[in-house]
Amino acid sequence: MRMAFWNKKTEETHSHGPAELVGVDFASTGLKVVRVRKHNEEIVVNGVALLPAPPPPGKRDKNTTLSLPKALTTNYAALACSGKNAVVRLLSIAGHADTSEAIEEHIREHVGITEGHRVGYSLTNPSRGKTDTKVLVVSLPEEEAEGMLSLVATGAPAPRSLEISGLAAMHVFTRGPGRQHAQEAVGLIEAGAQVTVLSLFNKGILSLVRKFEFGSDALLNKVQQQLNVSAEIAQGIMSDGSFDISQSVHETMDPFLRQASISKDFIERREECHLGTIYLSGGLSLLRYWGEAIQTATGVETRAWNPFDGMTMAADAFPADLDGQQTRFTAALGACLGEFDAT
Repeated sequence: MRMAFWNKKTEETHSHGPAELVGVDFASTGLKVVRVRKHNEEIVVNGVALLPAPPPPGKRDKNTTLSLPKALTTNYAALACSGKNAVVRLLSIAGHADTSEAIEEHIREHVGITEGHRVGYSLTNPSRGKTDTKVLVVSLPEEEAEGMLSLVATGAPAPRSLEISGLAAMHVFTRGPGRQHAQEAVGLIEAGAQVTVLSLFNKGILSLVRKFEFGSDALLNKVQQQLNVSAEIAQGIMSDGSFDISQSVHETMDPFLRQASISKDFIERREECHLGTIYLSGGLSLLRYWGEAIQTATGVETRAWNPFDGMTMAADAFPADLDGQQTRFTAALGACLGEFDAT
């Protein structure tokens, strides 16, 4: 799902879109930054970084701007955000919706979007004849969008697009695991600190998407309370497995796990398919208990994957101290790929 922003002058000057972008995923744990170049069909990753997150809108100076290292700065940025307050819906319009007016009317009728929200939508399946048209709709509070866009209001990089992180990850997934399982049913769970997005695909077409206000912060708080330790120590325990926190994980995850299982059963019945694998991305996928709990609850194999697989990496593009954490950059990379695909 994409929500794009650029002025007319830029659009006319770059009718085919930029060949190079910096993807920036705004997360509470930091800025995930990826600089990417597209050469014909080849994707070249020139730089990756994890930077401190800027202060939230209410705690920063009005002149605060996004500051990136020179090696990661380019003219245009593709932005992603967790979208904690966003509304995400996958609608099915009976028959062939052949005009934007028809689609927008359907969105107004069936999605409870209030004033002060920025809305974007995308068709997710080929619409022919009497086939239902599936439309992915996202509504993001204007205040939340402006909070990020204000950081790139002047100078370089200028914003080309803004997406929800869990949906931006789909652009990477559909090029990798989604393409490998083009004739099967597979899932993607992108999980960060506060938001988790579950997406299920059947034969390459998005069949279900659900957004949950749940992430690693909930697990972190549970471990802190259970062991009476600081956030820093709790984070270390979650990462290194020095204590058995499986019970805390399961208790905290239980509502999500039940919904994931229900979603899996629903798709398998409705589309007469079998969900073979659920791929995991985002920071939460680094926690061993996460994949194990999902696999136990759904009966589906889970697998973390490297979003940079199949792409050309420039020398020293990925920092050695972040090796093993590639999955944290899925949304930033996906934001770039989504913009490349759209232009």
